[in-house]
Order: sequence, then structure tokens, then C-alpha cells
Amino acid sequence: MRGLRMVWAALTGWMVDYLLSFFIVNGGYALAGIKLSTDLNLTQPVHVLVALILPVALTLVGGGVAGALAPLDPTPAGALVGGMGLLFMATGALDLDDPHALAFIIAQCVAVIGAAAAATIVAHRRRSRI
Repeated sequence: MRGLRMVWAALTGWMVDYLLSFFIVNGGYALAGIKLSTDLNLTQPVHVLVALILPVALTLVGGGVAGALAPLDPTPAGALVGGMGLLFMATGALDLDDPHALAFIIAQCVAVIGAAAAATIVAHRRRSRI
């Protein structure tokens, strides 16, 4: 039962991460005038914010949601949120011919660690209030 709750929490956190990323990051791309990922110029701070920092921050939010839903196993639930993002990238969402593919993969790996930490922090704060 504990494992099922952890998987459910991770799936819920990933869905929150995915939906937020879909709307907010795509909106940021539109505001920055980026049509394709090949249009990115990682020397411009706005492009770095929209393409790398914002998706990582939204994955941390998804990890926090997973930590709130799985207070007994928060760290693996949070790591699964970011791990599912890596799997999503590996199954075709990421074009390996893109010159920025390595930057996206590294950012998602950072997001996995951050989501696990965010889940642990949220679960610890939730337990301390009870």
C-alpha cells in the first residue's frame, strides 16, 4: 500500500509539473519570441530563464506536490517526478540533433535531485505541523 501511494503521489506530482510546464514554459517561449528550440540563444538571460531555469523550478513544484501526498516516502516520490520527465525526454520529446539537447538533459538531471529534495522538505514540514 505504501508503494502504491508513493507511485500515485509521483504521478500526481508529474502531472502538475507537466501541465504547469506546458502552459507556463510555452507562454514564456511565446513572450520571448522563440518558435523552435533551435532558435534558443543561451547567451541571452531570458532564453536561459525560459528554457532551463523555469522548467527546473516547475519540476520542483511537482516534487513538492509528491512530497505532500506521500509523507512516508517523499524522497523517492519526488525523484520519480523528475525521473518521469527524463523518461519523457528520452522517448521522443527531445530532438538529439538539437544543439542544446545536452543542456536540457543536464537541467532535467538537476531537476530530479531538486524534486527529491523539495519532496523531502515539504513532507518534513507537513509532519512537523501535525
